[in-house]
Amino acid sequence: MINKNIAVLAPLLILQFLPCPGFAEDEDQVQLKPLKKVVAVKSEPVEPSFLSWKVDTLGRVRSDGRLAKRLANYHWLDKMVAANPEISEAICNHRRAAMIIAKHPRITEIAEADPYLCRRITKWKGAARRLAANPNALYVVSRDPEGIYRAIRRDKKISEILSKNPVFNQMIVDNPELGRVISHYM
Repeated sequence: MINKNIAVLAPLLILQFLPCPGFAEDEDQVQLKPLKKVVAVKSEPVEPSFLSWKVDTLGRVRSDGRLAKRLANYHWLDKMVAANPEISEAICNHRRAAMIIAKHPRITEIAEADPYLCRRITKWKGAARRLAANPNALYVVSRDPEGIYRAIRRDKKISEILSKNPVFNQMIVDNPELGRVISHYM
């Protein structure tokens, strides 16, 4: 044990008495030189693009899946879509968010603001099935029936779900073509 301590202490004692150029008592004795030559450069301050108004950040609608689902769950979504119908388009570009908006309680008001809502929702199979089961879907389907026609052609189960809708009779009265399409694909 003593030999190990001596082995560690000996180099420390030797280093203590050696002169080190970086550790001088007087600063005038040691002159340090920079490794690279530093040149002062004048430049203009960087300004973000949203402050210079070169990029229209307010005009575009950003969208991601998590945000789309949060917006689709929002109860007053119809007020937002009335202000900017591109919001419903951005939401319906995501499958899970379109499924949430298909069963939204205020889907009638959302369809008033966005005339192509039915086509956007029925782009997704699961969302089209939820829209067919929604009792508030009467106005959505009557506003844009082409979306539900395409969904029925693609998925025959939608016509069965739609026939169980409580307002199915009113849908057929308002749009007899829907009855023909359903009867053709049943």
